[in-house]
Amino acid sequence: METSWYSIDKNPLETIFRRIRELGYRVIAPIRLNEDHVVLDFANKFDEVSLDFIRPRNNPKSFLFPNEDTLLYFDYRSQNIKSPLNHSEKLALFCIHPCDANAIYVLDKMLLDPPEDPYYMLRRRNLMIVVLDCEKADDYCFCESVESRVPRVYDLWIVPSSSKYFISIGSRLGSLIIDHLPIKKDRSPEIRELNVKKYSFDWSHLRDLYDNEVWRELSEQCVLCGSCLSSCPTCVCFDVVDRVSHDLNACRRVRVWDSCIFRTFTMLAGGRIVRKSPEERFKFRFYHKFVFIKERYGVFGCTGCGRCISRCSSHIHPLEVVSEVLRNA
Repeated sequence: METSWYSIDKNPLETIFRRIRELGYRVIAPIRLNEDHVVLDFANKFDEVSLDFIRPRNNPKSFLFPNEDTLLYFDYRSQNIKSPLNHSEKLALFCIHPCDANAIYVLDKMLLDPPEDPYYMLRRRNLMIVVLDCEKADDYCFCESVESRVPRVYDLWIVPSSSKYFISIGSRLGSLIIDHLPIKKDRSPEIRELNVKKYSFDWSHLRDLYDNEVWRELSEQCVLCGSCLSSCPTCVCFDVVDRVSHDLNACRRVRVWDSCIFRTFTMLAGGRIVRKSPEERFKFRFYHKFVFIKERYGVFGCTGCGRCISRCSSHIHPLEVVSEVLRNA
């Protein structure tokens, strides 16, 4: 479907922020903690929002698929089970970048594909997404190499240029947000090419290289700490744990983040572990992100945000790994 574009001469972000708040949404925006760190967090005033950033340390998944997510409450004395499935809070992700918007698109594919995840669905149903296009990048960014430079899902997509601001409306909600702004119909803006290394592969060959010997050598770089996947905006591996009260009369069942790179993740009854070796667990991550999700949903399970590289003690770049595997085929 062709995207319609509008433009406005004056910076509309503060006005849009106020409008979102007027509509009853809690705004989640990039907020600078210090010189080095920006995080997504709740903002009550536009002055709290930082627009000068490349990637926040956390990502939208923290709000849509949170760690320690309560699934049910159980009271032993009353034998009563309560579900928290009455989530009605309206959240707005404000000024996130295209890679993080595309991460939500991937989460939608995985978690809303039947059988849908009811906890994610309720949060997602009440979510607004305002995307601010990237104006800079660093060596960790590789969105262009995984088809993630342009957002696939948004209510508003705002692209600053030297003379004006271009706005694409992605939903009726997006129209409602800017219905009072003096916008005018305009041409499509030029989406700036990021000044980062580009990768181009014949991805179809990767599936046939699962047993290639090079995986063993590459996996030796990895200490299997899980930092890459705990920071990943599309990883949905989880475990379920019961938090029992000290008097044993109440229990809270929670969903906690887990990682397929951990040895116990594939442990079955009786202690059998499906993916025992570090090599198997290392390469499974790559096949899940770049082969299995792509084949099932038509998009990569990676959006090129670069968080995994920035957190990795060995500075492992996913596409450098893929490149090495394909080169040694």
